[in-house]
Amino acid sequence: MPPEAGEPAGFTVDETARLCREMYELGREHAEADLAGQWARVAAPVIGGGPDHAEMEERRWGPGGRARFADPRPGDFPGRAAEQETHAEPEPELEIA
Repeated sequence: MPPEAGEPAGFTVDETARLCREMYELGREHAEADLAGQWARVAAPVIGGGPDHAEMEERRWGPGGRARFADPRPGDFPGRAAEQETHAEPEPELEIA
């Protein structure tokens, strides 16, 4: 690589590094400003009047919150053991002779 490749327009290596750093910082500032504007537009539906945290937690876990999530609820399947108990035939009594 020729020595002048690192020194565009008569700048020294230090000046070129400073210029690159300044251009990078300026580009980063512009990108952050663009993202901030886009983020405000994307987040507006969420920020602007959605349900509060308590309501979202109740929707998520049901009544009683997370601690009561695994409790049986009306209409739940009671399990095979409960099903067999309701349909079980009475055991015949043994006669002792």
